[in-house]
Amino acid sequence: MVCSGSWDSQIALWQASGSDTGDVVSVKKRKKNADEEDPQVEEEAKSTLVGHTQCVSSVVWSQDETIYSASWDHTIRRWDVEMGKDSLNLYCDKVVNCLDVGGEGSSLIAGGGSDPVLRIWDPRKPGSSAPVYQFSSHSSWISACKWHEKSWFHLVSASYDGKVMLWDLRTAWPLAVIDTHKDKVLCADWWKGESVISGGADSKLCISSDVCVL
Repeated sequence: MVCSGSWDSQIALWQASGSDTGDVVSVKKRKKNADEEDPQVEEEAKSTLVGHTQCVSSVVWSQDETIYSASWDHTIRRWDVEMGKDSLNLYCDKVVNCLDVGGEGSSLIAGGGSDPVLRIWDPRKPGSSAPVYQFSSHSSWISACKWHEKSWFHLVSASYDGKVMLWDLRTAWPLAVIDTHKDKVLCADWWKGESVISGGADSKLCISSDVCVL
């Protein structure tokens, strides 16, 4: 199964096993060459999760039955897939563009949006609607954030200010600032644990090496 967020404010769950047992809606044709066509099958979503009131900007399927979503309605939600309902609703002061789940016990939620602040929530704490960490070294909207898969403390963020920043929860300032892009940075992720890969509005894909945090 895979999930997707949409401008219609819903989250859809899709069967992605490659089987042909779904509810087929239509069949389209895509040309491979001038004489041959390849069928494409469209299927109905297996189920939808409804609760957001504006577009769903990011989704993370962190565990078998748990999905996290961010929305322009200023909320981050945690969904119980089996029940089809949200079990957590965090309010943010700004539109939320991105989120990721990681940190200690894969329990911390990182999110960024329409201001320069990278926020971290811990849903395990009482009054968890307030962020437990806030990092504000960027100077424009945050477009992406990603936890390091082997570290509880480290994550990376990308921003419309053209910079990618590496963070450690134990310090208030970025460990490193990557400024190889000449325009907005639209996405970023860790690559092989020791590099950061990012893409920007300058039409460049950049790999920054030697940023090992372990």
